[in-house]
Amino acid sequence: MPEKKLRLVHTSDTHLGDPGGHPESADALVSVVEAVSHYEADMLLIVGDVFDNERVKDDVLEWFVKQIGQMQAPAVLLPGNHDLIHETSVYHREAFKHAPDNLFVFRGTEGETMSFPGLGIDLWGRAMNMHTPQFKPLEGMPTPIENNWLVALAHGHFHYEDDRDQRSSPIYPQEVADAACHYLALGHWDRHVDVSQGSTTAVYSGCPLGPIGNPGAGEVTVVDLDPQTGVSFRQITIN
Repeated sequence: MPEKKLRLVHTSDTHLGDPGGHPESADALVSVVEAVSHYEADMLLIVGDVFDNERVKDDVLEWFVKQIGQMQAPAVLLPGNHDLIHETSVYHREAFKHAPDNLFVFRGTEGETMSFPGLGIDLWGRAMNMHTPQFKPLEGMPTPIENNWLVALAHGHFHYEDDRDQRSSPIYPQEVADAACHYLALGHWDRHVDVSQGSTTAVYSGCPLGPIGNPGAGEVTVVDLDPQTGVSFRQITIN
């Protein structure tokens, strides 16, 4: 059983660098950073689509890493379908070569574990290099190490049992139920949705920009990991 009590702020889909389609994305990110401080979180998780595309300007990347660098807590980022990890990825550009020490980016396309011994937590994620039905966001997830929390990050589409269409980067109910993590932090949907299965707590954080059709109703998910009471989460409005 994990030993440390932790609090995480979980967000996704800020779509920075798209002033036409997402004009308030910068304000939304500032609100996320403020939420980390306000709720005294130990870590920030950003689960995909931080940037809208790989053509975003360098000053957008530089502004982002500067915002993260102002935080005390570590920020962990998983590339999504808008900011894939490949040869021309934004994450290979100069701003990320000089990123602050508290910014961590998943780059392993077959799955990667990041360990934070001081916090008693391991994070696992599979960086997206293609957004197709063949990409399986949860494939290869490990089991927890004794006394550590295991939190998995995944960017993709949850398939309900009655879904008939085949979507890219699918996440199936049985995969979630079988997942060994204590919490599954999801991104790709712009609304806060609980898709927990079996004993696995799995949540789409909601978008800090607000859902499509309701801009300004931004939200994050605050997650509490408690050795005594287990995993709990709550939806928080941030703007």
